[in-house]
Amino acid sequence: MLTLVAAVAVGYLLGAIPSAELAARLKGRRIFEVGSGNMGAMNTARNLGYALGTAVLAADVAKGAAATAAALAMAAVVGLGPLERLVVALAAGVAAVVGHAWSVFVAWRGGKGLATILGVSLPLYPLGGLAGLGLILALVLLTRRAHLAAVLTLLAYPWLVALVALRSGEPLETAFALFTATLPLAVVSLVKHRHQRGPAAS
Repeated sequence: MLTLVAAVAVGYLLGAIPSAELAARLKGRRIFEVGSGNMGAMNTARNLGYALGTAVLAADVAKGAAATAAALAMAAVVGLGPLERLVVALAAGVAAVVGHAWSVFVAWRGGKGLATILGVSLPLYPLGGLAGLGLILALVLLTRRAHLAAVLTLLAYPWLVALVALRSGEPLETAFALFTATLPLAVVSLVKHRHQRGPAAS
C-alpha cells in the first residue's frame, strides 16, 4: 500500500510540472492568456513558436513516461509481482495525467493530457499507445477537426489498448488492468476537452 501511495504521489508531481507555462514564461507570457488558453504543446507552438511547442510536447510525453517508469522501479525494489507492478505503474500514470490536467503548481489549472497519456503508455504498453497515436492522426487527416479526432480517439482508447494487448498475447487479466486504467485517463482528458474547446493539444 505504501508503494502504491508513493507511486501515485510521484506520478502526480511529475505530471503536474507545467511545461507549457514554464516555456511561455521564457517569452514573458502566461500560457493561459494566449491562444486557446490550454496548457499544451499545440497552443504553445501556435502562439509562442514551434521550437517551444516541440519542447513542450517532448516534456509532456517524458513526464508521463517518467511517472510509470519510476513506479515500475519502485514496485520492483519492494519485490512486487508482474501484475502488481503493472497496477502500481498504471496508478502512477493516472496520477500523472491528473497532475497535468489539474496542476498544483498553477492554481489547479492544466492541459488536456494527450501527450502525457502517450508518455504513460511507453514503458508499459507501447503498442497500445502508438495505436492510439496512429488513430488520432488518421482521424485528424480524415475529419480535419483536431478536437473531434481527439474526442473520438479518447472514447476508443481503453478498448483499443486492451485489444492490442490481447492480440499481442497478453493474458486477460493484464488486458483488463490496462482497460481499467486507461478508462480514467480518457475520462480526465474528455473532461478537459469539454471545458476547453480550443484545438486539441497536450
